[in-house]
Amino acid sequence: STDIARIVNFTGTKDPPCLGYFVSWTFGDLILHVFSQAIPCNVTGVWRNELGSVLDIEAVGSELRGCYQSAVETAPGVTGPEHQAKLLGVTSNRGLQTSVAFSVLWEAGSCSSWVGQCFQLPDGMRVLKTLWMMRSVASCPADNWKSTRMGEDTFVFIS
Repeated sequence: STDIARIVNFTGTKDPPCLGYFVSWTFGDLILHVFSQAIPCNVTGVWRNELGSVLDIEAVGSELRGCYQSAVETAPGVTGPEHQAKLLGVTSNRGLQTSVAFSVLWEAGSCSSWVGQCFQLPDGMRVLKTLWMMRSVASCPADNWKSTRMGEDTFVFIS
């Protein structure tokens, strides 16, 4: 019998693997080995998401500070005339990958928060995978149901 070995993407998607499974078959038995080769990911810098929004952050210890410039808004003017807001958050390198959580308060009173992980890929590319929640201002309790939105963003490090 021949041993077969291959690398399988950790997420099962087309994204390049950061962590992976080493899979080998020996005499018909499947042996699954998990290996972790996490590379610390520096979140300081300028990032752009798939919609063109720009995240400029600096990590000092476990604190994040910076600016978020939105390329989109739910209604004209809600993000302010410059479409940007101050960003505050936290980060941790305690796990296999760097985790982040940050929030912004928009000029019209809505707020947005992101949580996610920074991945330093083997080719040197840095990717920040996040889930977000945005809370818009409700004019009355009856409108509360439509004031929260959720989604995901993928930020790519640009400088």
